[in-house]
Amino acid sequence: MMQILTHYLELRATFEPGVENEPQPITLEELANRLYCTTRNVKILLKKMSEQDWIIWKPGRGRGHVSELTFLVTVEDMISKQAMALASRGDYKGTIELIHQLGRGEALQDSFIDWLFSYFGYRAVENEERYKDILRFPVYKWLVSLDPALSFFAFDCHLINQIFDTLVQYNPQSKVVEPHLAHYWDISEDGLHYTFYLRKGVLFHHGREMTAHDVHYSIQRLKESGRQVSQRWMTDCIENMKVLNRSAIAIELKQPNVLFLQQLAQSSLAIIPEEICRDNEQIFGRMPIGTGPFRLESNDDYICKLRAFDNYFGVRPHLDQVEIWLLPHDLSEVGPSWDTVQVLCDDTNSRKPVGALGKDSEWHQIQQSMLGCSLLTFNRNKKGPQQHLHFRKAVDLILDRERMIDELGGLREAPASSFLLTRGRNGRMREHCTDFDEARRLLDEMGYNGEPLRMFIYSYNNDDANWIIKQCAKVGIQVELITKSKSDMMHLHTILDADLIYYHMCMESDFDLHVIQTLKESNSYVRAHLTDERMAWIDDEINQILLNANQEERMSKLNEIIEELQDEYSFLFVYHRSLQTTFHDSIRGVTINDLGWVDFRKIWLAPKA
Repeated sequence: MMQILTHYLELRATFEPGVENEPQPITLEELANRLYCTTRNVKILLKKMSEQDWIIWKPGRGRGHVSELTFLVTVEDMISKQAMALASRGDYKGTIELIHQLGRGEALQDSFIDWLFSYFGYRAVENEERYKDILRFPVYKWLVSLDPALSFFAFDCHLINQIFDTLVQYNPQSKVVEPHLAHYWDISEDGLHYTFYLRKGVLFHHGREMTAHDVHYSIQRLKESGRQVSQRWMTDCIENMKVLNRSAIAIELKQPNVLFLQQLAQSSLAIIPEEICRDNEQIFGRMPIGTGPFRLESNDDYICKLRAFDNYFGVRPHLDQVEIWLLPHDLSEVGPSWDTVQVLCDDTNSRKPVGALGKDSEWHQIQQSMLGCSLLTFNRNKKGPQQHLHFRKAVDLILDRERMIDELGGLREAPASSFLLTRGRNGRMREHCTDFDEARRLLDEMGYNGEPLRMFIYSYNNDDANWIIKQCAKVGIQVELITKSKSDMMHLHTILDADLIYYHMCMESDFDLHVIQTLKESNSYVRAHLTDERMAWIDDEINQILLNANQEERMSKLNEIIEELQDEYSFLFVYHRSLQTTFHDSIRGVTINDLGWVDFRKIWLAPKA
């Protein structure tokens, strides 16, 4: 069916819009040319399309009589009906595959969009044993990798945290490190020797018990990874590791590191099963196995499906299943606003659009500031005008952040002068002013002659990037916009090929570690675009910071580093954004984590009275 449908859409695209139910004169030879096949095959295709009631074909009789082709179904109807038919049979993968291959957002009917989005939300499905609670939601971002060692993007990290566990956990409320896979640990007085004691009976999803050998393998694997693995720096402080027995491991550091426990709580250092990863490393990022509260049931280009792990050593999730539908990005512009996850009830009569939330509404909305901000980096390792301080300052002077937020709207919240909404030097916000005349003067003084620059972005940053490009054009700066995939933007050679990179970075509650991470990880756009001298200076400063047990003093020193880079306009802070989730009154336990996603482990459905 898919093949004949593709032929129909290809054929329909060769005719003018709006000609449905109007006979179109055409010969078999012309149809063969349009479909790049023989006249014999054209006859077979026309017969199949006629049997589906998609067309009426009237062949011409005799010499000089032209045949007539009448289209009976619009492209929008065709895609929508076929997708609905697949979904009604439970073939959700086929539904999404059809949308990806044949449909664009603007080519799909409003009724189909409404129907499609009615499938999303929280569902309680009754089977023979008990109710099965399912959360199904769409995302417009591709998963890059679920391998902890390759964790880089916020959504990937969020799913990794559902599938895997770490030795310890950082509690953002109490701001302390708590036991997790390790139930206890010892630290020597000199801060160089750590001994971790593991919980017994913790099972991986394939049924084997987790041991200290898996811990050793997981950490050593990251330590021995190449430069392209961004989080390898977290293991640079490790001198040696020794498995003491199945439930204990000793780790020796090169020098004291007061954030070492927090580093072990990061998703990149999650514990993986040695034999599964070693024997299947090429596919481990697609179909990983961990010890987490959810196990990965399937993962392809269309649907990622998680199922609760009944043998989880901690508290089993209330949800039984999570389905993540990976939809084309252009659908985000025509469908409902799912800025993170809108948790919906299965009572479709209760569905309310976002914005229709009154005080008596059955719907609730959580909106909170996102930790992090959008950044514009300048590649100081590549020849071009961005090497000049005057150029970088000129770009800063023409970016009116307040105006950008007002004009583009959405969840853009406030101009940024630091990674965090309320932090600058000594906790004060850095003032910003807009001055086009001064920007032009600086460009003239440096001798800028309109040399073009290339800005790399992800597709979902398109509106922001185009706004910035228009501002640049007002002072004669030419910027070419180049959209890259997430997987491309993980490679250092791609990062170094850009003159500018615009992106939004997410931070977590342990701010000092995540600022350090931004300055240290190998494919951080901020770090990669700095000069070698600046990188070496940062590394020396951070080595000293990691010796300091006082968090306020650590943050003060980190702010000094950021301020010095800001004085050079090495990168520009642009704005902070907020996140929101809308959910029905029957849905409980809804919270947004630091990564901007609802924690699947905590959601549950309150039955109707």
